[in-house]
Amino acid sequence: MLTYELAGMPDAVRRQIMGRQGVDLVSAMERARPIVEDVRARGDVSLRKYAQDLDGLMGAQLTIPVSEIREAAGRVDNRVMGALRVCKKRIEAFHRRQSIKPFSYADETATMGQRVVPLGRVGVYVPGGTADYMSSVLMTCVPATVAGVKEIALCTPGRAGKIPDTILAAANLCGVREVHPVGGAQAVAAMAYGTASVRKVQKIVGPGGAFVTAAKLLVRNDCEIDFLAGPSEVLVLADENADPELIASDMLAQLEHDPLARAIVLSTSRRVLELAQKELSGQIRTAGRSEIAAKAAENGAIFVLVPKLPDAISFANEYAPEHLLIDVKNPEKVLERITNAGSVFVGRYSSVAFGDYCSGTNHILPTKGAASMKSSLSVYDFVKIIPYQSITGEGAAQLAKVVDVLARAEGLPAHAEAALARARKVKR
Repeated sequence: MLTYELAGMPDAVRRQIMGRQGVDLVSAMERARPIVEDVRARGDVSLRKYAQDLDGLMGAQLTIPVSEIREAAGRVDNRVMGALRVCKKRIEAFHRRQSIKPFSYADETATMGQRVVPLGRVGVYVPGGTADYMSSVLMTCVPATVAGVKEIALCTPGRAGKIPDTILAAANLCGVREVHPVGGAQAVAAMAYGTASVRKVQKIVGPGGAFVTAAKLLVRNDCEIDFLAGPSEVLVLADENADPELIASDMLAQLEHDPLARAIVLSTSRRVLELAQKELSGQIRTAGRSEIAAKAAENGAIFVLVPKLPDAISFANEYAPEHLLIDVKNPEKVLERITNAGSVFVGRYSSVAFGDYCSGTNHILPTKGAASMKSSLSVYDFVKIIPYQSITGEGAAQLAKVVDVLARAEGLPAHAEAALARARKVKR
């Protein structure tokens, strides 16, 4: 754990904190590139080989039968299924309120407007590894279906070559009928370029580790992606009224994700910082994933004393955290001054864990400062905006004069002639 005071903090330390040092995408890309290129060139042959070698795939099956997807819910604990249904309902309720509307209007020259068209086919990546991320199935597939996407291809490595029933049950709950037991860079390549078993998609969304992120970076010129995700992170703004125990619990919730996870507290109270650090140490010792959390806490648990709350707000906006928790006396007033954050949790009872599962907002968020320019995954990620215009004859005669001047000024005379040709037709 690291402790600093914002006043007098060395520039090198501030840059290190802001830069989230520790994530090495360069080496990940070097290892992912040959896999991506191999799957692109040889399709299923390569995909199957990597799935067997890296994902533990048993046998040659690269697509889960629909019957198996549908039957999985019957093998899942009723309480888990009930919780999944509550989460889906709340996530759906939030995302149905996200809308980009078509419009049409006319002036004296033309009728103009925009169409909102859903993507036809998207790829969803769900991580495997040490946890069953059924919540990520809901967070990716619900906004896609709300947007009107008809086909969703879900790739996940599962565990020891077998996809957990909870993942399949969540997919079935979202109406997904296409699941592939493959992960890593090979899954991203298959979705981006297509194979006999995994048809090409228009866009790939969903979280993943360094190799998945590197693979997304490698294919993004050929297939749209959501954004490049890094390790989980939370930044807490706290004053003297904050609850150290609750602060520590949210820090631990992020640190248990990954050894590279970050949890930062900025507080105007030295007492709150000291008690939160003590609480975190105690909670880590008894945590279910204590080894991972302890490793992450070494450099990722950071406590910063700030002179005034506005200083903390400025730091937070510069840091642009994935998750921002505001535990101060008047949190709503602080919210009004936040310009960069993936998702904001307002007030001490608003644990990030609620957003991770069931409050309704999306938990797939930009990390590593990308929240300064990117938004959380949403319905907007699954639609295209197509503008249109219908120029009248009189409008063509009027607008051609403008085009003639600007096009020739830009050195593009054919543009001018194309517009003037329409104007001349009108005059006949």
